[in-house]
Amino acid sequence: MSLPEVNPESLALEIEAARAAGGRLTPLTSRFPGFSLDDGYRVAGVLACRRAARSPIVGRKIGFTNTELWKAARLDQPVWGWMYEESVTRAAPGAGPPTISMEGAVEPKIELEVVVVLGEEVPPGERGAAVARRVAQVGLGFEVVDPPYPGWKMRPADTVAAGGLHQGLAVGPLVEAGNPEELEELLRELEVRVDRAPARDPRAAARVCTGTGRLVLGNPLDAVGFLAEITARQGNPLRAGEIITTGTLTPPLPAAAGEFYRGEAAGGVLPAAEAVLV
Repeated sequence: MSLPEVNPESLALEIEAARAAGGRLTPLTSRFPGFSLDDGYRVAGVLACRRAARSPIVGRKIGFTNTELWKAARLDQPVWGWMYEESVTRAAPGAGPPTISMEGAVEPKIELEVVVVLGEEVPPGERGAAVARRVAQVGLGFEVVDPPYPGWKMRPADTVAAGGLHQGLAVGPLVEAGNPEELEELLRELEVRVDRAPARDPRAAARVCTGTGRLVLGNPLDAVGFLAEITARQGNPLRAGEIITTGTLTPPLPAAAGEFYRGEAAGGVLPAAEAVLV
C-alpha cells in the first residue's frame, strides 16, 4: 500500500540532486513512517523516466539476494533497480579493463556478481534450468553501489527509491549460455575470488574476499526467476536483450577511485572480470 502524502516526483528530484552533489539524505522511511516498497518503486519509476531521457535503459540489477538478511529487513523477496547505457561498461577484446565512474559517490561499495544477458522473456514461475533456457550469455561483472543516505542506514524501501543504489557496472567477457542443466549446476556450485590493487599497478593485486553462487538465493538463476515474477506483477516484465546483474556473490567491499579489481571463478568456469574505478 502506498502513502498518499508521498510525492514521488519531489522525492525523485531530491535523490537526483543529492547524487549529483554527493550529498546525503535522511532515509525516506524515517521521514514517512509506513513508507513501503510500493512507495519506493513509485519514486524509482520517476527517477528512471528522468534518467532514461538522456541514457537508454539496458537492464536491471537485483538486490537483497542473501536470504539471511530478509528477516531483519522484513522482506520475502529481492528488490531491483534499472541500469543505463551510461552506467554500464563492457569488456572489449584488446582494450583495457572496463571502468566505473565514481563521480558523486560518497560511501561506495563494490560487489562481484553473475551477469546474464537474456535471449528471451522470462515467464513468471521459472527457476534454475528453466530460467537458463532464457539466457543467451553469461559472465561475471563488478557493480558499484552507493546510497544517498549516510552510513548505509536505510530500509529496503529506501534502497528501492534510490534506484537500487546503482552507481555503475563493469561487465567482464561473456560466453554463450550453452546447456541449461549444465549452466544451472555451474552457477549453483560457482566459487569466486576477488583481488584488488592500485589501478597504477594491477600486478600487485591481492585477494580481498571470496564467495559462492549459493549465496545468491541458492543459485543466481533463481534470483532471475524471482525478478521475473516481481517485474511481471508490476507491469515491467523482463525482455530479451536485457542485462541482468543477479546479486552479489561476495561481501560488499568499500571502494574508491583509483582501484583495480579482478574477479575469477574457480576452475576458470567463467571468464575473469576486471574493473578500474575512475
